[in-house]
Amino acid sequence: MNSRWVKSESILNDENNNNDVSPHAKPGGPLKPRLDAVQKKIQVQVSRLEELHRALKEKDDDAFGKLVASIKENNVQYSTVLSSDLARARQVSRVVSVSRVTLEKLVARLSSVSDFGDLVIVLSPAMAVVKNLRSSLTPHVPEMEEELGIISELLSGILVDAGQVGGYTINFETANEEAVRLIDEASLTVEQKMREEFPGVPDLPVIPSKLA
Repeated sequence: MNSRWVKSESILNDENNNNDVSPHAKPGGPLKPRLDAVQKKIQVQVSRLEELHRALKEKDDDAFGKLVASIKENNVQYSTVLSSDLARARQVSRVVSVSRVTLEKLVARLSSVSDFGDLVIVLSPAMAVVKNLRSSLTPHVPEMEEELGIISELLSGILVDAGQVGGYTINFETANEEAVRLIDEASLTVEQKMREEFPGVPDLPVIPSKLA
């Protein structure tokens, strides 16, 4: 964090010592350590999603190989099943990748925070982002629901405290718009990356029509 953040933190501490600020203004404790802690928690989830992406890519390679082989063998029924499974698996891969890239962008934004005004501006859409990712990701990766819920609560607590201390008003409409924009940016990045990483699904054999 740069000097503006440090200055804001020290001023608040001095004011608390002088009893110029309500003791209830920062009920959760100093904001910087809490912000650092939530960033680490998000980074842990990014690492988990990276590992999951690698595992899904390995399964995709295996399934793709089987699909190509079945098409060469003109096994229409098996090829159809494999193609459908591959499409569903790639949808999961896409959700995982979008979540990972979005959380990476979120960590970068949190790292750039320099004062309480920045903190409120960054955290408002961050909450909407995590809520959205929790909704889209947990049907496919249910084990991450609890941790994303904890991250959401931590972000909410920091946001409320920062708003109280700095006297900032939270514009949730603007925050939601920014959250959507952030996720859309991640989606575009992932779509391009998946086109590079995942080979296109070959055409399935044509089922011969029955003779009249």
